[in-house]
Amino acid sequence: MNQQERPKVSVYIAASIDGYIAREGGEVDWLEQVHIGNEDYGYALFFASIDVLILGRKTYEFVANLNEWLYQGKRVIVMSRTLQNVCECAELFQGEPLELLQQLSKEGVKHCWVDGGVTITEFLRQGLVDQLIVSMIPTLLGSGIPLFNRVGKEIPCCLIASKSYPSGLVQLEYEVGKQG
Repeated sequence: MNQQERPKVSVYIAASIDGYIAREGGEVDWLEQVHIGNEDYGYALFFASIDVLILGRKTYEFVANLNEWLYQGKRVIVMSRTLQNVCECAELFQGEPLELLQQLSKEGVKHCWVDGGVTITEFLRQGLVDQLIVSMIPTLLGSGIPLFNRVGKEIPCCLIASKSYPSGLVQLEYEVGKQG
């Protein structure tokens, strides 16, 4: 299934300079250092562009335990082979990424956001990610949960845009699978 036959798949994620998306225990408190004023680093525009959010189990569990649901107004699908159910704000999917994208394509979905380290890696491994937007946070964590697990192959990416902000955050946008 090529990109024309399936929804566009994007990753929008933050990482430390040394490539971690969370501390060893999953904490993301270090992200707060770049919350300055009303700057959202393009999040609202990106969020408005997606039809469906696909979360991995660990990301879902983290978000589900927050005081408020972060994804109001969006369809959320949780990919997990171990969960038996999810909250009423989400749907559970226990199949393969390509199977999910085929189903979503039949439903007319045009743009998906994939979030969660293991889930992102699996979509990358299967050649199903079209766009990576990575916000580099100006800190070194030294250890933690890596941005990508072992993908197992080289994947070329073409830099589409880069933008730096007064907070020190640098946002990189790549087209995946294309040479620069």
